[in-house]
Amino acid sequence: MLKRLPSLTFILGNVVVLAGLALLAYLGFYNRYWADDWCYSADARSLGTVGATLQYFDIESTGYSSNRYSLTLFSALTENIFGMFGNQMVATITIVLWLGALFWIFWNLSSLIKPIPLSALLLGTGLLLYYNLYLSPQRFQILYWRSGVLPYSTAIIFWLLILGFITHQMTRDTPVRWVNYIVAPLAFLAAGLGEISSTLLFSGTTILSITVWYFKKKDQVWARRSFQTLFIAWLFLLLGMITLIISPSNIRLEDMGVKQNNPLAVPIVSLRHAFDFINFSLRGLPLPHLIFMGMMFTLAILSTNGSVSNLTLKRVAILLAFTALITYILIVAIQAPTAYFYSSIPEARSQSLSRFILLLGLAIMAWIAGTWTAERITSKWIILASVFVMLTGLAYTARSIKVISNELNGFVYRARIWDERDAIIEEAKSQGIMLIEVPVIDTGEIQTRDMFGSRGIGWTQFSENCAARYYDVDGLKVEQEE
Repeated sequence: MLKRLPSLTFILGNVVVLAGLALLAYLGFYNRYWADDWCYSADARSLGTVGATLQYFDIESTGYSSNRYSLTLFSALTENIFGMFGNQMVATITIVLWLGALFWIFWNLSSLIKPIPLSALLLGTGLLLYYNLYLSPQRFQILYWRSGVLPYSTAIIFWLLILGFITHQMTRDTPVRWVNYIVAPLAFLAAGLGEISSTLLFSGTTILSITVWYFKKKDQVWARRSFQTLFIAWLFLLLGMITLIISPSNIRLEDMGVKQNNPLAVPIVSLRHAFDFINFSLRGLPLPHLIFMGMMFTLAILSTNGSVSNLTLKRVAILLAFTALITYILIVAIQAPTAYFYSSIPEARSQSLSRFILLLGLAIMAWIAGTWTAERITSKWIILASVFVMLTGLAYTARSIKVISNELNGFVYRARIWDERDAIIEEAKSQGIMLIEVPVIDTGEIQTRDMFGSRGIGWTQFSENCAARYYDVDGLKVEQEE
């Protein structure tokens, strides 16, 4: 029974975690268009996918950042191919691809370093993704709002897929050339999703490139196999970042009156903002981070199967310090763009990238410590204690799923009013009415604008905003209560 206990725990854990991810995906079916979605979709309808993307070269205001060529491209493609259904599938596709990419990377690393049971790998990746979404500073915007999902979550997914191909090359006897032809455009598209995410991706890939180059010089086979693919990914990420920077549409920053920070001050500001984020996360949300680390620690213990590695106390200390340093550096990189452009911390949806990197770093550190502990303590009591900790963590996870389920009513409400409003507009258009009053939707819960801002012309008179362009009417106005 003791031998079966870890596998049974893995099965139970996967049921709980996958149920949580399934609930998060289900909520997405009640999603609609919000804020910038209207602008992207309006241009996609009127200009076509190519025409909308080519606004990269325009200097006129579009209502969104048209220098982000991949963001415009995928927004337009989603609108013109799938319409609203594509928007409703965003959460499901994001979760499936994110989970699959993480699992692929860990599977490759497991094959390279030490075999780990598939159920344990799935549980580890599921826990990382679930807690990343559960603890996200702005879960709605990085999972349901298309204009927020693409520049942040999709960018991470593209990077993970790139890393999946790179680690795949590490495990092969002979690296395959066709992988390079996939990695190159994937990296270029990933960079074009947004400035903050591209900074993270480029920084992380640079650090990995230096590390792999070092081991390549040490004549490590896995490093020789993967270095060419890794370099291509790095090069095309760099080209993508340059493409973002030189876009003619960046003139909008001058029109916004943005006063950029002194470049020499950016590193110091970024270092401080990164420290503040980590400090706030660990001190402000101690319990979920502790639960997450505890489950990753015990998952490593339960996954050892009596195998032995060459981990010494000195190596463990070095690996922990190196992981902590890289985690901090990557979070610093995330802070840099807004520290330069606005002298401020990133918005909550941007800090979701920091949350993912922080949790990934904590997971790796907990796994290293757990592996070392399992090799030093072989008593059956360590297995029983690990199962107890894991079950406690799963109970907390199940409770968090119940908390998320309370958001369903809000999703249903917003979808119902949105659909009613859509019908009102279409009915008015059919009668030749082109100035239309519509009900406003309370989006305070999701902290994301509706088609109108919280104040402005739409609240007092008809305005030709992005939603009006989407419906091809002359103006929309908030319906005044009597």
